[in-house]
Amino acid sequence: MLNTFIVGGGRAGLGLHWPVLRKLRALPDESGLWSPDPPVVWDVQDIREQALAEGLVPADSLAHAAELADPATTVVHLCTPPADRFATLQELADLGYTRIVVEKPMADDIAGLEAIDMLARVRGLRLRVVSPWLASALTRELAELTRYGTLGELRSLSFTQFKPRWTRTLRSNNHTTAFDVELPHSLGVALRLAGDARITDAALTDMRIGDTVIPDMGGARLTLQHHNGVTTEIASDLTSPIRERRVGLRFDTGHVVGHYPISDVDHHASLTVHDDAGGGAATPRLLFDDALTSYVDHAYREYRAADVGDAGSGGSGGSGSGGGASDGVDDMDDYAIARRVVQLLQEARLLAAAQNARGDSTAPVRPPLTGVSPALQGGADHEG
Repeated sequence: MLNTFIVGGGRAGLGLHWPVLRKLRALPDESGLWSPDPPVVWDVQDIREQALAEGLVPADSLAHAAELADPATTVVHLCTPPADRFATLQELADLGYTRIVVEKPMADDIAGLEAIDMLARVRGLRLRVVSPWLASALTRELAELTRYGTLGELRSLSFTQFKPRWTRTLRSNNHTTAFDVELPHSLGVALRLAGDARITDAALTDMRIGDTVIPDMGGARLTLQHHNGVTTEIASDLTSPIRERRVGLRFDTGHVVGHYPISDVDHHASLTVHDDAGGGAATPRLLFDDALTSYVDHAYREYRAADVGDAGSGGSGGSGSGGGASDGVDDMDDYAIARRVVQLLQEARLLAAAQNARGDSTAPVRPPLTGVSPALQGGADHEG
């Protein structure tokens, strides 16, 4: 049986992870996956009152948490900003915790990534990086279309990620560029569907609120050239008046338009397949897509399966282990994909900064709020 320790009581920890965990723990548990002990939470801020109201046990420190939640039978949800990640991981490892689910992005840069890699190898940490879009029902459908060639070979992908993020950006400096907010989701999907890639273009814009300018937090644009010839275009706008998470795939004989759920308010995605060979017929579908719940449930079951497999062997491996991760992108390995995402996003930041310095940068191209996305070359109408 596995208990839970949430590190960080902000939006990610108590706003996203805990509702999912509470829902999973409330389901019939015939397999005995969940410990009956109440989960523990700790934050640098005083969240005791909120924790108790949520049915959680507040800890005074990480060391105190280790007394409340046995590291040998506990999964840690590390929901603190990436800048503080290595030091917190090191302290958790010192306390004996090895099963750790890390919020994205895993690190701010390659130096931080390599430090975490080394720590994971030396201390036997079984790290997973939160990647709900990899567990998404929509992503699975897109992967099936790509794998079986229903519409021929995949030629290009496009992602549109719009969300108004004024207030959170003003209140917090957890993210330093717009690359770090929405793009880890879409970039991970692109790597899963089309394999590894290189950055060919990247740009950032500032967020402007009256006389206030927040550098590099307005929008982001990214272009990828995959090793197999597929191209990916990603556009994110954090100043948009609408919310949209749209994906488009162009194949030899058709194209696909999908919409991921825009928030935790509604767990449904849409998928429309246009088969040009079949006269351009469009087949719309609605998918139940509670991706974060699926991801967390899968992570806990893999941790337990690894525990059973390691029993008597003294091993510390298992899916998502920090040891042995390579630059290759494994279809189902969220750690390997998250690792590559960090590398590519650092390259994107450097390229965007160089272009800004030369004065050559252009604002991210925002597809029209209605009509057709240019990347789809005649795709489906915008679905809001």
